Amino acid sequence: MSGLGQPYKKEAYEQAISLRKRGFSYSEIAKLCGVSVGTVSAWLAPFTFSKEITKQNKRRAAESNTKRLAAINKARTTERKKQYAEAERLAKIEYQNYRLNPLFTAGLMLYVAEGDLSSQRLIRLSSSREELHAVFIRFLKQYLGVEKRSIRFWLLLYPGHDEVACMQHWAKEIGVSVSQFYKNQYIQGRSKKRTLHFGVGNTIIGSTLLKKKLDQWIKLARKEWNK
Repeated sequence: MSGLGQPYKKEAYEQAISLRKRGFSYSEIAKLCGVSVGTVSAWLAPFTFSKEITKQNKRRAAESNTKRLAAINKARTTERKKQYAEAERLAKIEYQNYRLNPLFTAGLMLYVAEGDLSSQRLIRLSSSREELHAVFIRFLKQYLGVEKRSIRFWLLLYPGHDEVACMQHWAKEIGVSVSQFYKNQYIQGRSKKRTLHFGVGNTIIGSTLLKKKLDQWIKLARKEWNK
């Protein structure tokens, strides 16, 4: 082969072709032959079979990545199921210890009355009454171990509301920072209800694990309430 120079390069060139026919990548061949990837690429560029192997390697890599991701997702799903089962097991024990505490009972009743019971991963309490949010935030902190800074809040407002004034009002009444507010939402029309003078507040915690525990507590509490 012209242009290969010293004999050892001819040997490396022939070895590169042989390795390529066996499906080795350019980088693997470069390491085995002691040359640069650029050199391997230049050597193999004229060969049609090398281009086909590139396509085959890409397909294998894609299939391998798909299988790897599937295995990772399966492992994560299994681990999450174990965590959820453990959370529900602990919730039953905790319920027996908390059930007679007024704040615990109040938090559960508030959520049954004003909370989002349909979401599997979101804890959301919606009410126009600031004191209910304040009580529920205390419940979140004391029984679910939620840090106040991780709580998110947003307002449902009517066009006539002063957004800044409403945010300042709610932040003061429930004890959270304005920086913890999501983007507020506006609805059409105008409310004449005095209770909506500052809009409807929404306290949010995004945690499937904590929602599992809260749902379990509510399930146990309902059994007692229905006796």
